[in-house]
Amino acid sequence: MSPKFWGCSAVIVAATSIATATATFSPSSFAPMPAFAEANQVSFPPLDDLEHYTTVRRGVTREHMLTSRAALNAIEAGQPMPPGTHVVLVDYQSDVLTRYLVAQKMGDGAEDWQYQWFWPDRAVKADENVAQCYSCHRSRVDNQFLFTFDDAVSFQ
Repeated sequence: MSPKFWGCSAVIVAATSIATATATFSPSSFAPMPAFAEANQVSFPPLDDLEHYTTVRRGVTREHMLTSRAALNAIEAGQPMPPGTHVVLVDYQSDVLTRYLVAQKMGDGAEDWQYQWFWPDRAVKADENVAQCYSCHRSRVDNQFLFTFDDAVSFQ
């Protein structure tokens, strides 16, 4: 291969790399960047300290919903759940544990929730778009972001 061709190839590779980096990382890029699971403050809770307040079944899907006694008492009293509250969806597909979806209230505000997906070994699923969790649960802001609010209210 001639030196002239090598020089041309190097310029093309460099230009392609710069264009790709600019399109991927530039704040002026018009393409939306997905919000994948990042290191956030959601911690995996001690499951033995939580109450199983309902089970949701849909076909082969079985979801056990858990939260703290303090959160259930607050909901029953018509009060906001306290900061630090975990709500855990334990997801089984065909009776096999598939994942844990964890919501954690980070502050006093009604909308101070963060979400995280954990594998059965409790490792974070790093490529999950947790922003979707928040955007979907926002539709339940009047019910403390819970789709299972009525079940939590009626839990004894």
